[in-house]
Amino acid sequence: MGQGPSEEVRFLQLRVNPKAADVVETEAKAEGKPIGHVLRRIVENHATLYGLPRSQVEVLDADRKALRMDRETYFKELLDHRYRVVLQSGLGAAGPGLALPTQATPSGGKKK
Repeated sequence: MGQGPSEEVRFLQLRVNPKAADVVETEAKAEGKPIGHVLRRIVENHATLYGLPRSQVEVLDADRKALRMDRETYFKELLDHRYRVVLQSGLGAAGPGLALPTQATPSGGKKK
C-alpha cells in the first residue's frame, strides 16, 4: 500500500460530509496513521477489489455485469448476503460453501 520512492501518484482533492469525515478521522486516529493514508487505502482497495487475485476479480466483475449492477450496488448485495448468514447462523458462522480461515491461538496452535 502506500507510495514507494518510484511510484507515480496523482493528487486528488475531495469534499465529504461531516459524518463520513468523522469516520475516516476516527479510523486514522485508531491506527495512528495520517488521514491521507486511510483515504489512499480506501481508494486503492476499491480500485483493486481489496487486492484479490485477477482471476477472482474477473469472475466477480463478470457476475456484477451479468446482474446489471454498478460496483456500489454489487458490494451492498455481497454485504447483505453476509448479513443474512449472520442473522441465520450467528456471529462468526460460515455460510453455505464458506470455509472460514483458521486462526492462530495465543499458545501458537490453530483453531477453527
